Amino acid sequence: MEPRTPSQSPRQSSYVVDIEKADDAFGEANRQTSSSAHTTPFTSPRAPFVSPGSAAAGPLIGLKNLIERNPATVVSGRYSINLRQLFVLLLILMGLTTMWFIVNPAESFGGEGEPESLVQSAVGVSDQSRVARDPHHPHAKPHVPSPIVLEASHGLTGSAKYRFERIRGKGARTSLKKIQFQFPAETEKARLEREARLKAVRDGFEHAWKGYKTHAWGHDEVLPVSGGFKDNFNGWGATMIDSLDTLVIMGFNDEFDEALEWVKTKFSMTRNPTDQVQFFETIIRYLGGFLSTYDLTGEKVLLDKAEELGGYMLNAFQGKNFPNGRVAVQATANMPGYNFVVAEIGTIQLEFSRLSQLSGKPIYDEKARKIFEVLGSATSELPGLVPAYVQDAEGRHYSNFKAAVGGMVDSYYEYLLKEWILLDGKVPKFREMFEHAADSIKKYMVMRPENGSQEYAILGQVYSVNKKIEPDMEHLACFMSGSFAMGAKYFDRPDDLVLARQIAQGCYLGYRHSGTGLGPEATQFTSSTYPGKFIPDADKFFNPLLSRKDYILRPETIESLWILYRLTGEKKYQDQAWEIFQSLEKSCRTPIAYSGLRDVTSPGSHDNRMESFFMAETMKYLYLMFSTPDVISLDDFVLNTEAHPIIRI
Repeated sequence: MEPRTPSQSPRQSSYVVDIEKADDAFGEANRQTSSSAHTTPFTSPRAPFVSPGSAAAGPLIGLKNLIERNPATVVSGRYSINLRQLFVLLLILMGLTTMWFIVNPAESFGGEGEPESLVQSAVGVSDQSRVARDPHHPHAKPHVPSPIVLEASHGLTGSAKYRFERIRGKGARTSLKKIQFQFPAETEKARLEREARLKAVRDGFEHAWKGYKTHAWGHDEVLPVSGGFKDNFNGWGATMIDSLDTLVIMGFNDEFDEALEWVKTKFSMTRNPTDQVQFFETIIRYLGGFLSTYDLTGEKVLLDKAEELGGYMLNAFQGKNFPNGRVAVQATANMPGYNFVVAEIGTIQLEFSRLSQLSGKPIYDEKARKIFEVLGSATSELPGLVPAYVQDAEGRHYSNFKAAVGGMVDSYYEYLLKEWILLDGKVPKFREMFEHAADSIKKYMVMRPENGSQEYAILGQVYSVNKKIEPDMEHLACFMSGSFAMGAKYFDRPDDLVLARQIAQGCYLGYRHSGTGLGPEATQFTSSTYPGKFIPDADKFFNPLLSRKDYILRPETIESLWILYRLTGEKKYQDQAWEIFQSLEKSCRTPIAYSGLRDVTSPGSHDNRMESFFMAETMKYLYLMFSTPDVISLDDFVLNTEAHPIIRI
């Protein structure tokens, strides 16, 4: 698909109406009104857009005709008016004044820096004024949240309209059943609250983006406390590429166009062709980012970059079924691997399958499926579960290992389900592998509090030999709540939805009781003498002496809360996500961007890091939590492990 031109905002209509030409002006306005109103489950049908000039012309035309038809006068001049007509004139002027303020609500007179049109307000083109941003300014008015019409497409044209429609699933097709909750119409109070939260999240992303642009443009990460940048993910601009689809989803059209220009003119993967880059991170951040943003925008340069990158990533295979964990752009600089991390080889399937769909080259999909076939042929002491390190051999039996759903294995289980979804359920083996894994996770890993509460649970780590469980759960493992929830809906496993809620609550409680409202990298609990039980800390929920207390702006808890909200419609998940966002604002926001914490029990312990996934995942999931549910619907998209939405076709 060829690139489209950026959208243009409609010109401001003139409020000065020539009464001699009013008939023509109003007639033309009538011929140019909008077509059918846009409606979502959260909005009511809208009337066609009428410009302020057209609205003003109608009463004046009636006045002109009235005057010319009545010869009896009390006021002489070019036109004559009698008492009855004067009374009618006053009524018309009162109506005209009312019409003026309907067409131009009070917030549109905000002064310098405010949106210049309804379209600009809809897509957030301009910033708020300094007065509006500073509540202590002497001229600041009391803050009253005003509606933001992010779901309105009036006046959008070209590429902006395409993006608007695409993030709402235009062109998506699937034969699988719909799983997203059918949301009823919102109350006015609920809409205002949701939109105020949505705007706050959007403003937070904008703050981080500006910090990146100022201090680290074109580099991998911004240093949010000291300023400057860090290049630790190939030096190709990880935050830039990882954030492209977030810019599109949030309606930052100008910012996206500027970033796209950088991709066209500056992005390069060949500056250091012999460097050994991380295969896994390159796939999920760069390839996922290019493919997703192409799906949302149709900008051909993004598909070109994805194809170029995909070709380089084939260098990792070196004649084997499994790719090496390190790969070089230059083919001769690569070596075969021998011991493989299961998450690294089991988290390329969405990206490679989609690349085959778009490029017409089956090699990527074939490579991706072969990995799952080899892993699916394995057996283990925990059916369906595999260790963190696996070997490239069919029919392998794994024993004497420690099973978990955290780092090094997590996204393999995630992609078993998501690859089945992307391929429209046409590979039953992937569903079978996911369900076998889910059954063993439920049987061997679920731990509950010793006090008997059924409100929450954690996923511990289990030894395959003796099935002993340790009450230790990494933040990364919180994704499993969302996977259980989606599997429950697709495969009619209602008990899995109950468990999904309990796991999500356990992850949320790690945030709520930490001291900063943010969750630690790994929660560890005091062991119980009862099998499958643990003892929560009376103060922090997790044991602060045993747990890893750093927080690196991870998204997995928010991700699962979002999935549960979209599947159940329960507002409590929005409220929990809002608490987490407020904690981010309080403890992680810096003058430049957002920083992780070295210790979630110690406010202000910034680590001066903001990985690209904060803008790709954490802020995106928060935004989607408060958007209308037609934006990146779970029925239209499947999201990769870096939250890059891939359209289902």
